[in-house]
Amino acid sequence: MRQAVKFFLSLPIILLTACVATQQDVLQVQSQMDNLSETISSMQKNQAELAVKMEELSRDLNASSESMKDISSQMTKLSEQLDNLDNAMNKRVNAIGQTIKKQQESVESALLPSKMYNEAYSAFQQDKFDEAISGFKQYIVDYPNGELTEGAYFFLGESLYLKTEWAQAAWSYASLLEKFPKSGRIPAARLKYAQCLLKMPTPKKDEAIKYLKSVVRDYPTSPEAETAKAQLAKHAPEKKEAKPAAKKTSQQSNTSGSSKTSKKTGSK
Repeated sequence: MRQAVKFFLSLPIILLTACVATQQDVLQVQSQMDNLSETISSMQKNQAELAVKMEELSRDLNASSESMKDISSQMTKLSEQLDNLDNAMNKRVNAIGQTIKKQQESVESALLPSKMYNEAYSAFQQDKFDEAISGFKQYIVDYPNGELTEGAYFFLGESLYLKTEWAQAAWSYASLLEKFPKSGRIPAARLKYAQCLLKMPTPKKDEAIKYLKSVVRDYPTSPEAETAKAQLAKHAPEKKEAKPAAKKTSQQSNTSGSSKTSKKTGSK
């Protein structure tokens, strides 16, 4: 009986406690619902802002796309300009290259005669006379009016002379005498020409003597003149003049009477 009374007495408390617990749960749920609602609202707001940003980004992308198209077009034009510039530069470089090539050829052409002559002269100095002869002949053929043609004729003659080819050497000296009458090598050329004439199988002595005398006459103080004098003394010695006859005195005339011959006296 007592237990029943206690139960009935405690029942309101239990119900009250249960009501309190349920109300707290409801409040907690309501609070969570409010929080969820706020979260949803915030998310919706963020979604709206995101949509705006996406739209702005889309516009920016479209603008960027247009800009990229402009840049691509500009790049294409720039590439064409670069191609044109490259072509122009290539043409310019080729033109410069051709100019330089022509200048080099001109320089080489200008230097070639001297090179050819110097090589022949070097061979002459080394007693390589066949090589020297070939080089000097080639120079004369290629550059008949060259600055060194005079020397080429002379040293061609010298090379031939040293090979005892007298006729060809004489021709070379004679060519120098004919083509370069004012040359400083005239005395030597005349002397060597005369010597070649004297050394030929059939010597041309008269012509040789004429040239030897011309050296002595025209270049009396030259070393060639001394050699020419020695050659003249050897090949054309001067004839001694006859001693003049003494005049008859009147006394001799008287004493000789009718003598038709007279005695000749001479002085030493």
